[in-house]
Amino acid sequence: FGKVWLMFAQFEIRQRNLTAARKILGTAIGKCPKPKLFKGYIDLELQMREFDRCRKIYEKFLEFDMSNCNTWIKFAELESILGDTDRARAIFELAISQPLLDMPEILWRAYIDFEVEEEE
Repeated sequence: FGKVWLMFAQFEIRQRNLTAARKILGTAIGKCPKPKLFKGYIDLELQMREFDRCRKIYEKFLEFDMSNCNTWIKFAELESILGDTDRARAIFELAISQPLLDMPEILWRAYIDFEVEEEE
């Protein structure tokens, strides 16, 4: 069902109505939060270079499902790409402190790779 919401938002984008597309995706996430909707909304905001909006959507995504390691990793990667290593590190720290994670081994691997890349 999430696909219909995404297609509706894409239609509005083709009509050059970004505000309506954002409202549609916000409504969709409010009514039936699904990972695919969050990812689609994040992709849209990344294309528009609206990084603050991406952060807010990632925060909402993690409120919805804190156990999703891929979301934690993608959020930290976004911060790393934007050059905010302290924020990326804080996201990783927050992620590993969660009591329940779906795939903790990939989260730890990503965190270790991040630290090796930062040479700390």
